[in-house]
Order: sequence, then C-alpha cells, then structure tokens
Amino acid sequence: MVIVKVSTSFFSTVKTISRAVQKATNDDIIVVNAGKYKETLAFLDSRTITAKNAGTVVVEGAILIAKSAVVTFENMTIQPTSQIFVEGQLILKNCVIQGGLTNVLIAMKGGYAHCEKTHFRDAPDIGITLISNSKAHFEYCHFEQNKKVHILLENSTAHLENCELSKGNQAIWAKTNSKTYLNNVKVHHHSGTQIVIQDHSLLDIKESEIKQGEGNGIYASENSIIHLAQTTVHHHTLPQLWIQKSSLNISECQIQHGSESGIMLREYAEATISDTLLSFHKIANVQLTFESLLNMTNSEVLNSQGVGIQLKEKSIANFTDTLFAHNVLPQLFITENSICTLKSVTIEDGKQIGVFAEKGSSCSIVSSTITGHKNAALTVIEAEMFLLNTTIHHNNGNGLFAVNNAKATLDNCQFNHNDLAHIAGKNDSTIHISHSELTGGKSIFVIDHCQLDIIDSVIKDGTGAQIEMIDHINATIQNSKIIDGQTNGIIAMKDTSVNIIESQISSHKMPQVIVNDSSIIFKNSELLEGDRNGFIIKNHAEALIQDSFISNHGYPQIWIDSESTVELKATQLTEGRESDIYVQNNSVLHASNCIIQNAKFNFNIQAVNFSKIYLAETMVDNSFGSKFYSENNSQITYNMDEIS
Repeated sequence: MVIVKVSTSFFSTVKTISRAVQKATNDDIIVVNAGKYKETLAFLDSRTITAKNAGTVVVEGAILIAKSAVVTFENMTIQPTSQIFVEGQLILKNCVIQGGLTNVLIAMKGGYAHCEKTHFRDAPDIGITLISNSKAHFEYCHFEQNKKVHILLENSTAHLENCELSKGNQAIWAKTNSKTYLNNVKVHHHSGTQIVIQDHSLLDIKESEIKQGEGNGIYASENSIIHLAQTTVHHHTLPQLWIQKSSLNISECQIQHGSESGIMLREYAEATISDTLLSFHKIANVQLTFESLLNMTNSEVLNSQGVGIQLKEKSIANFTDTLFAHNVLPQLFITENSICTLKSVTIEDGKQIGVFAEKGSSCSIVSSTITGHKNAALTVIEAEMFLLNTTIHHNNGNGLFAVNNAKATLDNCQFNHNDLAHIAGKNDSTIHISHSELTGGKSIFVIDHCQLDIIDSVIKDGTGAQIEMIDHINATIQNSKIIDGQTNGIIAMKDTSVNIIESQISSHKMPQVIVNDSSIIFKNSELLEGDRNGFIIKNHAEALIQDSFISNHGYPQIWIDSESTVELKATQLTEGRESDIYVQNNSVLHASNCIIQNAKFNFNIQAVNFSKIYLAETMVDNSFGSKFYSENNSQITYNMDEIS
C-alpha cells in the first residue's frame, strides 16, 4: 500500500486529486492536504481519499463512480457542481456533502453507498436519489435543509441507523417496490409530509422519533407496508399516519399531540396495533374509512379533543385488552355499516358517550367495562349492539340508549349506578335482555313501538319505575325477577302489550304493576309483598292473570278501573291487607278456578260504579268479615247467584 499525498503547495508534485487518482492503485490511500480543490473526478477503479483533519479539505466539482469502482471519501467536504453519480460503491466517513451548485447531491443507479457520520445538506432539490436496485446504509448521518426531499428511492433499499433528518419539505420518499429501514432515527421539522411510502414499498422503523411536521408524519399508499416499533410520532399538522390502500403494523409506540388525527386508515387500509398509546388529537386518535380494517390489542386510546376512534364506510375493527378514556366526543364512534368487536376492553371517563353506533353499523362488546361517562355509556341509532359478560355502571346518562330501529342484545351483563335508565329504547327499537342484572336507578324505559324481551334476568333496587313502557310497546318477561324497587315495578301505558311468564315481581313501595290503556298477560308468576297495590289496571286496559300467586299487598291487590277488563284464572290471592280485588267505573272482572282469601280486611271483593264481577268455580274466604261489596249499579255474580 502506498500513500499518495495531494497538496496545493507550490512544492507538491501532486496538486490535484484527479492526478492522484490516476497515479494510485486500488490499495493506495490518497491523503489530501488542506485546501479547496475544483475538479472533476471519474473513478473507474477503487480508491480511498482522505483528509488528515475534518473540515480542512473542500472538493468542488463533478464526481462519477463507475460500476467496477469502490470509492471511499473520509474527513472531506464535497460541494458537487453536478450530482455525484454512483453506479459502483461509495463510502463516506465523516464527510459533509453540501449543495448549492447542483439540485441533487448524490444520484445512485444500481449502486451501493455506505455513509458514516456524514452531513448531507443544502441541496436545492434532493439530497440522495436511489434508483434501479440501489442500496444505501447510513449510520450517524445528518440530513438537513435539502429543500424538496432528503432521500428519494425508487425500486431501491436504504438503511438508516442513529441518523437525523430535518428542515426540508420531505425526509424520505420511497416508491415502486422500495424498502426503507430506520433504527434510532430522528425525523423532524419538515414543511410537507415527513415520510412518503408508495407503490408496494416497505417502511420499517424501530426506536425512532418522528415529530413536528407541517404535513403528515407518514403517508403510505398503493399497497405499501409500514412497520413501527418502539417509536414516537407527535405534533403533526395533518393526520400523523395516513395509510391508504396499504398495511400498518405498530407495536410499543406512542402517537400523540396531533393537530388532526393520529392514524387515518383509508380505502381498504389494514392496521395491527399492539401495546401502543394514542392520545391528544384534535379530531380523532384513529379514523377508519372506506372499508378499512383495524386490530388493536393491549393499547390505550386517550384524551382526544374529538373522537377516540371512528369507523365509517363499512370499516371493521377489533379491540382486545384496550383502554379508552378521557376522549371528549364519543370514545368509539361506529357508522355507515361498519362492524366493531371489543373484548376485555375498558371504556371509562368519557366527556360524552362511550360507544356510539349508527347507520347500519354493528358493535359486539364482550367481557368489558363501560363507566364514568357524562352522557350515555352506549348509544345505538339504526344499528345493532351485542353485549356479553359486560358491566355498565356509574354513567351520568343511560347505560344503553337504543333509537330508531336499533337492535340491542344483552347476555349476562351488569348495569348499576347509571343516573338515567340503565336501558332506554325509542322509535321501533328491539331490546333483548337475558341472564343479566340491573341494579338501582330507573332500570328500563322504552317508548314508541319498541320490542322488549327480558329472560332469566334480575331487575332490582330501582329508584324509579324499574320497567316503564309507553306507546305501542310489545314486551315479554320470562323467568325473571323484578324486586325491591323504591317506586313501581312495571308501568305499561298507551297500547302497550306485556307478557309475563314464570317470573316474580315483589317488594315495591308503589303499585307493583300499572297497566294503563294497555294489555298484560301474567302467567305462572308471583306478585308479592308490595307496600301498595299489586296490579292497577285502568283506562280501557285488558289483563289475563293465570296460574299465578298474588299475596301480601298494603292496598287492594288487584285494582281495576275505568272501563278495563280482567280475566283471572287458576290464581290464588292471599294475605291482602286491604281488598283482594277492587273493580270500579264500568270495569269487568271474570274469575274462574281461583282461590281468594283474606283475614285482615272486610270485603275481599268490591265492585263500584257500574262495574261487574263474575266468579265461577272460585273459592272466596274471609275470616275477618264479609266477602263481597257492591254499590252504584254494580254487581257481583258468584256461582250464578247475584250478590248486591
């Protein structure tokens, strides 16, 4: 190996680098003394060119590296007058590549570059272009103020480790089957999108930071792939990650403080997110549109000034072991025929609504908790919601609010301490409740042509009417308990139809069941221990009470009023503290095969004001006083004998 020295000194025999290149062989080292060298360098063979001290040598000119050459520059400042053209191999160590005289600093075509501790700066357009299967590896390099883009790739590969890219329009633009790998890289302060990945390209980022851009942090399109791990993305003016017709994989990242959205998934985009924090975005932490897909596991969605996560236009999302909290608008918003599944999720402390589903969407929630919202925990409008093994509690609004042809199915769920009705339905909605428990509050309120089914459930300790149904409600209650309410157990009004089978209603401080201008079927059930009436049936109401047991009420156990009709079959009434049956105002009772016993009040059965009672094969017993009382054009017929 020979050292060839280059110097501008008067006494030097080699005054130009090009002369030294011609004179040296592959193994020789060209050492350049301090000075500025204006010349064109063409490398057909391998050469090593170094300066003794960094910053002392400036090379201004054109550089060409042919396919067969491996060229190393060390400790040098290069100011190319036209782009450094690389078809072979370029190695830069501790150099400065500075623009101003050419639009592109380095252009690679099928070549390879390895750069260490090198500064690429001030290109009017592009720092480095890589095309035609070029490859580049950058370590501890800095790209700064290359105005359009620092690194442009087409069908090429770049690796960056411990690098910094800043103060341009874009940091990296990769397209057409390119691959870009970033490890411990800082990307910041670009006026446009910081990283653009297009057309079947790959971006893989680890332990890096992408911050403070005036466009997107990352934009991916046309079937590209993005991998982010242990990376922070924050403070971008546009959505921080915009993924369009591409796929995104995120693990152990933080995506925070965006002026719009954290992640935008658009047009069949797919994303898998795990162990990641998404927070503090003004519009949404995550948005899915145009049939996009998201799988999120063990992550946190927090503190959006808008929506936590939004799905629209037939998008699909699955969430597991994820926390939603402190988002201002709905924490999860599902619309336009989108589908969402949540398992082992906590949705808490929202400024408005926990989950909002509308416009043909479908949401399934399993083994989750929804609590602490200023409005409803769950709202469903023209959509479907399925709840399994889920707890909804301590919300300032409803636990579940279903409106406008909504469908809600609940199985093995717990509702408690919601300030409004745990479950509310309106406008042709359908609510099916099974194996669930509703505790405290005003448990169920449905209005306007809804369907309500309650099976194998317990509704208890209500502070208002435990079930209230108004205006053409069709309800079935089977094998359930409605107990210990502070007011009424059930209120049915305005053409409501209620079918109660094999159930128990007990221990309410107000009349347990009120049927007003409606109908009820009460079969194989128990109505027990009310402070006031068992049934109040009034205003053209109709009731069939069959094979049931009614006992121990403080007021008449069955009160029939205002042109109402009751069929009482094979039912026992006992231990009433007042009358067992009171019929008034043009009402009618037919009783057959019943047992009516009273030991505490005179007159088991009373008919007043143009009312009629017909008793057939019915045992009436009163150990306290008389059995029957009628007045004002009323009559009681007992075994074909009219009693006045």
